[in-house]
Amino acid sequence: MSPPSTDLTALLLAGGRSRRFGTDKARAEVNGRPMLQRVYEVARDLTQHVLLSIRADGDFYFDLVPPAVPRLLDPVPDAGPLAGLVAGLRAAQTPWLLALACDLPFLTKETLQPLFAARTADVTAVVPVTSKGHRQPLCALYQVAAVRPVAEAQLAAGRYTLQALLDRLSLATLSLPDASLRNVNAPDDLRLGRIGSR
Repeated sequence: MSPPSTDLTALLLAGGRSRRFGTDKARAEVNGRPMLQRVYEVARDLTQHVLLSIRADGDFYFDLVPPAVPRLLDPVPDAGPLAGLVAGLRAAQTPWLLALACDLPFLTKETLQPLFAARTADVTAVVPVTSKGHRQPLCALYQVAAVRPVAEAQLAAGRYTLQALLDRLSLATLSLPDASLRNVNAPDDLRLGRIGSR
C-alpha cells in the first residue's frame, strides 16, 4: 500500500438534508457499515488530512468519524454542497482538495488513483465523468489556490450549482467505472450497486 499523500486534503461532505432518501443517508448501512464511515475509511487511506463538512443544526457524526477530524460548518446555510466545498477550500492547508460526497459507498482507494495521475500544472480540477457524460463534482480534485476565489465568488453571487463552478475551471476529465461513482439518493439505490466486503 502506498503511503498517504502529503499534498492532499480530503473533504467529506455530509451536510445535506437527505430529503429524497427519507432518513440520514450518511448513516445508511452498506454491508453493515454506514456510508459516511466507508467514505471516511477510503479518505483516511489516501491522506492524513481529512475534513468533514456538516450542517450547524445537523449530526456531527462523532461515532462514525473520529472527533479529531475537524468539522466545518457551511459559510452560507442551505446553499448546497458549494458551501461545503468553499468551507473545505478555506480550511485546506495542502495544494489539492479531494471532495467526496458521503453517499458514494462504492468508492475504493484504487478507483481514485487515476484522478491523482491526471493532475498537471495547467489544470485546476480533475473531474470523473460517467459513461453517460455526467460530470461528478463531488468525487473530484480541486487545486485549492486557483479554485477557492472562483468558488467564493460564485457562492457570494448566489449561484450554487457545482456544474456552473466546473464551467469556470480548467478541467481534466476522465472516465471511472460507473459502479464506483454510483451515488445514493433513495434506499433502492443501495440495491443497484455491487460492493465487496472491504
